[in-house]
Amino acid sequence: MKILIIDDSLLDRKLLMKCISSAGIASEVIQASDGEEGLRVLSQNSEDVGLILLDWQMPKMSGIDFMKEAIKNPEFRKIPIIMITASAAEDSKKLAREANPDLAGYVIKPYKAERLIEMIRLWVK
Repeated sequence: MKILIIDDSLLDRKLLMKCISSAGIASEVIQASDGEEGLRVLSQNSEDVGLILLDWQMPKMSGIDFMKEAIKNPEFRKIPIIMITASAAEDSKKLAREANPDLAGYVIKPYKAERLIEMIRLWVK
């Protein structure tokens, strides 16, 4: 199973990969730097992606817009998405849930690695 990380920050992607690796989660990690690239990468790997870690604020296509597009595809809809964002406001959480009612998690940056890993382990078998 692959984990797809979609975040415009290379540093944040590296931190997420290190967090996953340090926790001993044996999954291949693939990356995209914005929502548009995320949709392309997901299309190329849809059978193998079992979890998406998604940033909200990105150029070209935001995390919210990515989710709206992804859940239109029945093949992508079943893949759990954990949003990882600096947007802590309740309105932001509500907007994310409206965009994707099946959102697997909402993690606020800066996050505690242990909490994120617990959430990832719920979805990674």
